[in-house]
Amino acid sequence: MTRFRLLLVGAIAALVLAGAQVALATTVQKLSLQELTKKSDSIVMARVDDAVSSWDAGHKEIYTFYTLSVLQPVKGSKGATTLTLRQLGGTVDNIASVVPGMPSFKKGEEVVLFLTQKDPAGYPWVVGLQQGKYTVTTGKNGVKMVRNELAGTELLTKSGQHVDSTTAPDMPLSAFLDGIKTSLDVDGKVKVDPNPPTE
Repeated sequence: MTRFRLLLVGAIAALVLAGAQVALATTVQKLSLQELTKKSDSIVMARVDDAVSSWDAGHKEIYTFYTLSVLQPVKGSKGATTLTLRQLGGTVDNIASVVPGMPSFKKGEEVVLFLTQKDPAGYPWVVGLQQGKYTVTTGKNGVKMVRNELAGTELLTKSGQHVDSTTAPDMPLSAFLDGIKTSLDVDGKVKVDPNPPTE
């Protein structure tokens, strides 16, 4: 094979890989925490208890059904102890359907979710795809933290400009929930004196 042909094959391979990387992302509008809070019909802290994937009735799409225990309702969902999410994608009989940007869940993990109203089939969806799912972790000091990972998600501003979808720094869970409650102006938020004493 001549050097030219090697370069040509290399260039084609690079283009294929670049195309694959673009195909592995979903573009959505970037939402701030306040926008997520406002757009959500409900916000909950929950634990993932189960995940089951299956084909739809027409055998065209694979859906995964996640069953979660509600640990703390933050907005809406008062009195709810469990909720079920239905998401596009999953694996059935060694056939995998992957939807880039769709939140992923693992059994046993704790999450804070920003959810839409129920769809016609009776299931809520996560607002803003991966933007509306925060994973709860426990730090070395035992303090619970939240993390929002945006892998597979390309973000756009309202004017259509691309925004870096880097993972935000971890934040203490208590401060995160207080921030949401402050946006909602509900009881339980940290009270801040607007006129602190001066020395």
